[in-house]
Amino acid sequence: MERRVWTYTFGSNLYPNLFIFLVGAPGGGKTFPIKEAVRPLWKSVPDLFVSPTSMTSASLSDDLNLAKRRIVRPAAIPPYIEFNSLQIALNELSIMFPAYDGELMNRFTDLYDCDVYEETRRAKSIKISIPNSQVSLIAATTPSYLNELMPPGAWDQGFISRVIMVFSGERIMKPLFGGRAKNPELFKVLSEDLKAIVEVYGRVTWEPKAIIAMENWARSGGPPVPDHPRLQHYTSRRNAHLLKLSMIASLSRSSDLSVSLDDFQTALNWLIEVEFYMPDIFKSMITGGDSASMDEVYHFVHVTYMKEGKPLPEHRIVRFISERVPAHSVMRVFETMYKSNMLEVQTHDSQGRNLWKPVARGYSGRGGES
Repeated sequence: MERRVWTYTFGSNLYPNLFIFLVGAPGGGKTFPIKEAVRPLWKSVPDLFVSPTSMTSASLSDDLNLAKRRIVRPAAIPPYIEFNSLQIALNELSIMFPAYDGELMNRFTDLYDCDVYEETRRAKSIKISIPNSQVSLIAATTPSYLNELMPPGAWDQGFISRVIMVFSGERIMKPLFGGRAKNPELFKVLSEDLKAIVEVYGRVTWEPKAIIAMENWARSGGPPVPDHPRLQHYTSRRNAHLLKLSMIASLSRSSDLSVSLDDFQTALNWLIEVEFYMPDIFKSMITGGDSASMDEVYHFVHVTYMKEGKPLPEHRIVRFISERVPAHSVMRVFETMYKSNMLEVQTHDSQGRNLWKPVARGYSGRGGES
C-alpha cells in the first residue's frame, strides 16, 4: 500500500505501513512465513522495492534512496507524485541490529511516521534527502535475542513502541519427508491480489458506523489493554495500529477505499489476538526453558511443603507456574513434572481435588535424579 493509500486522522495523513516482529523459540518456524511467503509474494510484484535478505544498517539509507517510485496520474493535479518506499523482510532481526543502536532505532522511528528522511555522511560529503519516505518491516527473532538487544530503558523509547510483536512459543513438529506441497495456484491468486492493490491510489474514508466504533473504542481506553510494564509505551500507539490495520482489512476485502464496521472489527480481532500473547514474550526472556522452570517449581513445592507440613492444592502450583512460563505452556509443565515423577498426589481435599507434594527422591534438577 506504500504511500499510495492513506487516511486522514490526528490532523495529517496516516499511512498503513507496519513494523512487525515474529517472535518465537529457535526452530519454531518463525522464519518460514517470511522466507516462503512474504518475500516471494513481494518479489512477484514488479513495482515494489524489496530489501535484500542480507540488508544491514549501513545499507538502509542507500537502499531507501534507490527505492524511488513515481505514480503518474495524467488527469490529476499534479499529474504525478514521487516517493521512496522500501519493503524490508529479514529472516533474522540480528542482521539489521547486531547490537543495540539507538541512532538506527531513531532512524526507524522517523521512517515509521513517514516523515522527511535526511542523512549526511562526513566521509564522502554525501547528503541524502528524501521528502516522502515510507518503510515496512517484518523480521523474525527470539525472546532471548530481544532480551540481549534491548536494555531496560529502550522499551520506553519510540522505536519498540511502534512494533507489533507476534509471539508463539509453540513448537510444531513437521514431517522430515513428504508433508504438504506448496500450492502454486494459491500463490498465484495472492500475487494477483497484491498486483491489484499496487494499482490502488487514494484516501481511505470511514463509514459512519466504523467511525463510531473506532471513536468509542479509543475513548474507552482501547479495551482490553495489555498491562505488562514493558508495554506501557506500546499502548500509547494502539490507536494508530488499529487505524492502520483497519485500512489493511478494508483493502484486503475490496478496492473501494472505505473502512466498514466489519473491516474495523476484523482489524480489532487481529490486534486483540496478537496482544493476548505479547506479554508471554517477557516471560520467555527470563525462563531459560521449561527445564529451568521446572527446577523453580520443584523448589517452590518442596520448600512450601516442608515449611507448612502439608501438601499443596493444585491451584497454588499452577499459579506459580503461570508467573514463569507463557500461558500455553503452564499445563504442559505441570503434566511433565507429574509424569517425570517430580510431583505426586498425596491426598485429596474435602471436594475431591488433588493435593500435591514433591517426590522425596533427591531430585537434582534438569529432569535427573541424584
